[in-house]
Amino acid sequence: MDIQKTVNDETNQNTEFQTNRNSNLPVVIPVITGVKSDATETEVCHEYEDVLDIIGFGKTQWIVLFTSGLLLMMVINETMGMSIITIASQCDFSTTSQEKGLLGAAAFIGILCTSYFAAYLCDTIGRRPLLIYTTLCGNICSFASIFVPFYSLFVFLRFLVGACIAGASFITYAYLGEFYVTRHRPVVINYACLFVGLSVAYVPAVAWLVLSMDWSFAITETFQFRPWRLLILFNALPGFIAVLVMFALPESPKILMSMGKQKEAFEAVNKIAKMNTGQTLEDFKVYRLCQETLSDNDKILLTSKSANSGMGLWYPEIQNRLGMKATTPMTICQVIDSFIDQQNSTEISQICDDTITTKSYIDSLTFGLSFTAGYFVLGFILKPFGRKLTMVMAFGIAAFCGFLLHWLHNPIAIVVCFILFLILPGVCISVLSGAVVDLVPTHLRGKAVCVCLMLGRLGSIIGSNMVGAFLESYCNATFSLFYVLVLACAGLAMLLPIGRKS
Repeated sequence: MDIQKTVNDETNQNTEFQTNRNSNLPVVIPVITGVKSDATETEVCHEYEDVLDIIGFGKTQWIVLFTSGLLLMMVINETMGMSIITIASQCDFSTTSQEKGLLGAAAFIGILCTSYFAAYLCDTIGRRPLLIYTTLCGNICSFASIFVPFYSLFVFLRFLVGACIAGASFITYAYLGEFYVTRHRPVVINYACLFVGLSVAYVPAVAWLVLSMDWSFAITETFQFRPWRLLILFNALPGFIAVLVMFALPESPKILMSMGKQKEAFEAVNKIAKMNTGQTLEDFKVYRLCQETLSDNDKILLTSKSANSGMGLWYPEIQNRLGMKATTPMTICQVIDSFIDQQNSTEISQICDDTITTKSYIDSLTFGLSFTAGYFVLGFILKPFGRKLTMVMAFGIAAFCGFLLHWLHNPIAIVVCFILFLILPGVCISVLSGAVVDLVPTHLRGKAVCVCLMLGRLGSIIGSNMVGAFLESYCNATFSLFYVLVLACAGLAMLLPIGRKS
């Protein structure tokens, strides 16, 4: 009995217990030696999210949110911003509808080609360095495209821009989410996506200002520098600002821990503490972080195909044509058919007209502001309705609006339905991205978000070129295909394992 009592006492003295992960109590490192030792403060490790709770929501989180928003804004500017560039440059490049479609899709093709490679790098070398250097390369390629006089070379440079900003298009979600505790993450990612809506409003607002100028500089006999080239510079500006801010931000501590870099992770969290409170982790009695546990349990990766970008790239072009026929009430397809009849009825060579109507600018601004409002509304309804129901409702309403576009003649009703048809699937992208960040382990998160958004980019490429190829010949069938795809997304959303409790 005495021997048994001694063994029990020895076991009790050398065994430490780990608290529940959701508790705010510190987690004690297991002592695996056979020597008696008392746990000291420096032997106690804290869960990363518990430390974030101790530090509190502060300056770092706001700066990361702002910077992530600028990166997302840059991605939208460089991709969807081409919807206006294709119209303004059509006389310089003498482009057809099919060539406009290719030009609009070039950046998406670049993103698709390099996305998975960028995802691999972001999960192996980290989020922050990849975001900085790829965004810088994208800015350089975008700046170089300003001075290109040939269509083919211009398309190639836009492809390179997409290849470079591929990282920013999805790594931003992972980098942003890892600076927040789980309960704040869905709403924060949604509000970062407000910058997507701001971007959709920023592009036509700046274009209206820049393209209203009537000037040109003759660089050579065949090359003139016109205002639309300056617009490319303004589209790249948010990315340049984001890179400058990111030099002052730390790497994601979560990815550092998943890479086994405990010392660097502790220094990153210590930097967050200093920026938020002016105190170090030692002042909060935090001396060590618990090792990130890598889960081998496969999680369901959520994928989404969106008609938003494919048709959205043609929104300014379609609204520009509607603006030229504003005096006669017509459906969208009747307006497009009338342009074809007008072109076929004359054999006289006409002067190229790359004018963008005031109505097109106003409708594009309305589209962008509606996008921003959509994210605001989404932030309020996510909690009471949950992700799944929110997406099903959004896709269902969008499909119904797409169906109505076949029959509407009133210009205001057309704009309202067209905007809802485009923005409702668009805002669901942030919901899916947030779900992926929540459901997938840290060491797989970059790849998971990448795979999801790659399908979206593929949809943008296919959608943009399909509209360019078939809109003028099969207008009604083209719109029908897109709203059927959106309706299919509503059905798929019902199968996703992301209900209210998640």
